[in-house]
Amino acid sequence: MLTMLKAIRTLLGYVVCGLLFIAPLIILSLFALFGSNWAFNSLYSIDITICSICHGTMLESISARSYRLRHDPRYHTQMVIIDLLAKPFDGDNHCKRAHKWESKVITAVKSDA
Repeated sequence: MLTMLKAIRTLLGYVVCGLLFIAPLIILSLFALFGSNWAFNSLYSIDITICSICHGTMLESISARSYRLRHDPRYHTQMVIIDLLAKPFDGDNHCKRAHKWESKVITAVKSDA
């Protein structure tokens, strides 16, 4: 029962945040599809913000979190869906690569603090 409540809370958090950021997500996605680094970086920042709001994480994207917690069935499913959606833009294993890169960044930031 507790797992179901956590999954609902997470999903609700993603939906609420998505609704708050829907206009910027659409506009930035269009620019990113045409190769704008500014738009891609802005989308990435929104991703990290949503993950932080929903999970209290620091500098972790939804993709990296999904990979890190892939042993949990709900995050494994989330990871598979994200990898499928990201494949045309970012190739295979998007979540794994996001986790690998972000782990280095988070470790560096924590060691500087």
